[in-house]
Amino acid sequence: MKSSIRVAVAGVGNTASAFVQGLKYCEMEQNPIGLAFQRIGPYEAKDIKVVAAFDVDSRKVGKDLGEAIFTPPNNAPRVVDVGKLGVVVKAGPLLDGVAEQLRNSFIPIVEGSIEDVVRELESTNAHVLVNYLPTGAQRASEAYAEAALRSRVAFVNAMPSVIATSKVWQSRFEEARLPLAGDDVQNQLGATVLHKTLVRLLALRGVRIEGTYQLNVGGTPDFLNLMYRKGQKERTKTEAVKRMAEGEDFDAYISPVAYIGFLGSRKIAHMLIEARGFANVPIRIRVDLEVYDPFNNTGVMIDIVRTVKLAMDREIGGPLISLSAWAFKNPPVHAPPEIAYQWLIEFIEGGRDR
Repeated sequence: MKSSIRVAVAGVGNTASAFVQGLKYCEMEQNPIGLAFQRIGPYEAKDIKVVAAFDVDSRKVGKDLGEAIFTPPNNAPRVVDVGKLGVVVKAGPLLDGVAEQLRNSFIPIVEGSIEDVVRELESTNAHVLVNYLPTGAQRASEAYAEAALRSRVAFVNAMPSVIATSKVWQSRFEEARLPLAGDDVQNQLGATVLHKTLVRLLALRGVRIEGTYQLNVGGTPDFLNLMYRKGQKERTKTEAVKRMAEGEDFDAYISPVAYIGFLGSRKIAHMLIEARGFANVPIRIRVDLEVYDPFNNTGVMIDIVRTVKLAMDREIGGPLISLSAWAFKNPPVHAPPEIAYQWLIEFIEGGRDR
């Protein structure tokens, strides 16, 4: 008999809120909308259970997770009633998890230790730890990765922190025979995957790209954090887009440019691509995309968690190359979307090792 997939989340922000709500939605719906895969191996979305959660905001620590996900500064919309979940949010390590400029928003901060995280992961028998910490929290992300190793738990790095692309972490998770997936989750239909697809299409059609930009504005707390820590996000997004042109060099500027509070959990992206077609004839593409950012992450994460558990069942340790290429902006091995998708299918069906 298949078991449930027991998940812990590090960071109880908007994306965690959408994930928890999304799982409840999948419990309620026979064929939930927005999943690339209704079943991965033996697992359906309704098999995922959140059993542990960590944060440093005193407004959330000590609360039931079903209440904490709707606690300010979170502003993800409430799409389902999750009720009491029986999971109490515990304090995790602070380190660099909150930008200095934003610490007044989190006073008083409640800080735990790696040992506290390890004890909670072990006592709840978690299978997978998902890192939802803010962009720029490299040391804090590493602390949770360390806790995952000590607890014999797989690690999913949803953020730009360098974990799955680090040779050191790859080696440690491989030696421990624990799956590792990352870095920086690629949303279901976010600006990056749309921009990548357009660049890939132009390259395949013989169009020469001269330059492109992507400007993003949003109103989530994570977007506010990006105003102080956007360097890592800029690099991963720009590299992901430029790689789709298969070595062709062109100017690219991709950046979060403004926090606009009244947008709430919406993100708006403006994209421009200037290119040359046959006989040097100019081509210009403009795209505007508006999404509810936290929920744009959820369907992909549900697929990630199920694939990671499938890898655990097969005793595969180290970076999951196929899954990461499909589901993340900065994976250990990059591939065009259509190739990455085929790799993932082959992995799920047992045709690829990782």
